[in-house]
Amino acid sequence: MGTKTRPGAPTPIQVKRGSVTVKIYTVTNRVGGASYKQFTVVYYDGSQRKKKTFADLPAAKREAELTATKLANGENQVLRLTSTDRAVYLEALERLLPFQRPLNLAVQEYTSAIKQLPDGATLKEAVDFFRRRNPTTLEKRTVRQVADEMLAAKRKANLSEVHLKDLECRLNRFADAFQMNISGVSGSLIQAWLDAMTGSGRTKLNYLRVIAALFNFAIKRKYLPKDAVEEIEAVQQAKEDSGEIEIFTPGEMQEILTAARPEMVPWIAIGGFAGLRSAEIQRSDWSEVNLTERHIEIKASKSKTAARRLVPITENLAAWLAPYAQGAGKLTEYTSWWNQFGKLAEEVSRLREERGQPCEFEWRHNALRHSFISYRVADIQNVAQVALEAGNSPQMVFRNYRQLVTPAAAKSWFAIVPPGASKIVPMGAHSAAA
Repeated sequence: MGTKTRPGAPTPIQVKRGSVTVKIYTVTNRVGGASYKQFTVVYYDGSQRKKKTFADLPAAKREAELTATKLANGENQVLRLTSTDRAVYLEALERLLPFQRPLNLAVQEYTSAIKQLPDGATLKEAVDFFRRRNPTTLEKRTVRQVADEMLAAKRKANLSEVHLKDLECRLNRFADAFQMNISGVSGSLIQAWLDAMTGSGRTKLNYLRVIAALFNFAIKRKYLPKDAVEEIEAVQQAKEDSGEIEIFTPGEMQEILTAARPEMVPWIAIGGFAGLRSAEIQRSDWSEVNLTERHIEIKASKSKTAARRLVPITENLAAWLAPYAQGAGKLTEYTSWWNQFGKLAEEVSRLREERGQPCEFEWRHNALRHSFISYRVADIQNVAQVALEAGNSPQMVFRNYRQLVTPAAAKSWFAIVPPGASKIVPMGAHSAAA
């Protein structure tokens, strides 16, 4: 065994922090004829004398400085950590050193961030999302700044005052609620805002339409990445409030068809004068439209009810479809009409303004199909036949659509024809006689 000597009993090194003093004693050990220095850190934790031994002086000094600091700050409990806990603690301090962030503040920031994340989400996922939405090439803009820029652009485009006032009102409300960079606005935040909003389902849909337009504007201006549109798509669209079915008047339908771009006309005409569902129109092919025999075939694979049916083509619908008909090909290339209907409503409002009618037009959810069923029932007075044509149950048609409109209004509806076409007798009258 070796022997321990203390030649001359050297004066210990003292590390002071306030009234606390930690001492480092140096001794020399001799083992097998070789000499080895040993450094012992000595301090008092309350009334108990504590010692820790190190093989080199720098390590002993680091321990002494840490111990003195903790004792001076009243953090005695830290000194009682296990060796594993201390190792974790020291590693945490080392990792934070480049950021000059104290451990307690770092933990506070971490826990505060975690509390605001959805269940199961990690802070890294949130950071990755932020980095995707905030690449260095994008300019920083608040929601308010983007909204103001968009309104200025719309004013330069000479849109109607009615439309501009509505747009300004909705954008201002959204910007007041989201006082932040637009890159930080997520789909979940928009969803929570809309869910908390008091108003009808249609009102919420109109707000979502404006927010989508704002996002698209920000993408074009390079304030948002292209994939930011996914945040809008993730928002659950509000449903129209249950209650009275909303339809278009014959005059409104004429306005809609007048304002529609050519590629939209077949969709609108089929929806309003044949009552096909939006999904059925998207799935249908021109080869299934028989203008000679006056019917549209809805195959079982394309029907919501998985049942094949033939929908009659009224005389006025035939007039609208004739210029666009072709042997085959999809009825429409659009995969989503939600934004298209919003733009169409804006165009109707603009045309009204030109005519001196300051009355904004709002699109009504599913109103084309609702209108067809309502006017068709009033026209032919046969609920069972209309149910068969629309792919609904007679009970549903009888409960929701009977007596909504008068026979006179129905005649006007099915008499809507393209400009230049001769006035016609609606096919509904012939169907009723048959």
